[in-house]
Amino acid sequence: MSTRQPRTPGRDSVQPDPARDDGVAGVPLGAADDPRAVRRSERAAFALGDVASNLTWTTISSYLLFFYTDVAGIVAGAAGTLMLIARLLDAFFDPAVGLVVDRTTSRWGRARPYLLFGAPLLGALTLLTFLTPGGGGTAAIVYAYVTFVLVGLAYSLVNVPYGALMAMATRDSGTRMQLAGMRSFGVGIGLIVVSTATQPLIGLFGGSSTSRSGFAWTMALYAAIGMILFWAVFGLVKERVPAAPIAEEGAGIRVSIKALARNRPWMTVFSFSILSFARLGIITGGAVYFALHVLHKPSAVPVILLAFSLSAVLGSLVTAKTLRLLGQRRGILLGLMGCIVLSGLLFFLRDNLIAFTVVFFVANLVGGLGFVAGPALVADTAEWHEWRSRRRDEGLLFAGYSMSTKIGAALGSACLAWGLSGINYRPGAVTSDVSDGIALLFIGLPILVAALQAAVIATYSLEAKLPGVKADNLRLREGR
Repeated sequence: MSTRQPRTPGRDSVQPDPARDDGVAGVPLGAADDPRAVRRSERAAFALGDVASNLTWTTISSYLLFFYTDVAGIVAGAAGTLMLIARLLDAFFDPAVGLVVDRTTSRWGRARPYLLFGAPLLGALTLLTFLTPGGGGTAAIVYAYVTFVLVGLAYSLVNVPYGALMAMATRDSGTRMQLAGMRSFGVGIGLIVVSTATQPLIGLFGGSSTSRSGFAWTMALYAAIGMILFWAVFGLVKERVPAAPIAEEGAGIRVSIKALARNRPWMTVFSFSILSFARLGIITGGAVYFALHVLHKPSAVPVILLAFSLSAVLGSLVTAKTLRLLGQRRGILLGLMGCIVLSGLLFFLRDNLIAFTVVFFVANLVGGLGFVAGPALVADTAEWHEWRSRRRDEGLLFAGYSMSTKIGAALGSACLAWGLSGINYRPGAVTSDVSDGIALLFIGLPILVAALQAAVIATYSLEAKLPGVKADNLRLREGR
């Protein structure tokens, strides 16, 4: 029998009082609401988890398209279609994972067991993805489809629960933003490792930048490290927010999906995230082509990717304070506007690697504020979700967020690959016209996507309402 009570009549039309406090007078904060409950080791664990995620995610985003076109011999257009279809298929697996996480009961909690048992599977499939046979024929394409879909499914099994842990560890919005900063710091560290170590490791293990064995041994190393780091997250993070903090009206999947579709702040963050990861996919995937065929400097690959990585690291340290000062929506909007202006200057700096790298770094630093804040914004939408529907469904909310990252990355990678096909890119036969086309793809596409991001985040309105929402939820939990 369900223990959930009917939701408050007419609640859809009621607006929370933003002036209310997050707490209720006379009611002591529980561990789920107390920012002091989240220990330093747990905060550090969220950085470790994103280092692990990016040893898979960033390597795939940065090098898999290049591996397909220049190592496996798959033509760019076919590779782009492959990456779009396979990633969209596995993106729709994320909500199923989220629903399962919300209904999981184990001695380890709801999310943590998936880190324990899913990490080895993810590591093995990451390696298999970079063992695609050469020749570019039907066998190579079929193998690529199968392994790319499977590694995406394994990533969902680990990353959706990992993302939901933020909302399960604490209800405190400030702590969540700090945890989001730690996650972004981990993203930056992962990006630095991948950008600076991958090509040297491939060359060390295989003797050249297109060595099949070099890719295999490098990915085996990344897979092993990632598995160990996810196990560290499993051991360090604690779930404090109960699965059913208040009585709810039903546990059906249809009810959960309906509540999600009516969560407008979440829908805004979902759309924004798609665009964020599309821009990320274009930049990380296009850096290799840009350095090799526009700058004509193979050594510029790690320089550009390192600048991007460092922008994420610094962004993780300044985003929480910046958005606290400027406000979430305003700060993200101003950052995107600055990114658009600075990125436009890159067209004129291609002959000066130092100037190009500095401007590229600053553009991505200010343009990445929303990328850093994304997981915290999703966690905040769980409060709105609870206020509107008397459900939390953190697993489903973060599954949707994970789904948006895959859709965005799929669109970014596909647009880049189709753009390469459109300018007639062929390895070893790059003309000056093709070189100019690569520059347009690498610089121009992210500018367009950043403009779309600004249009979407301008509609985000939860920030002012959140204190009242949380106060209402706390009063209901306490039976007041």
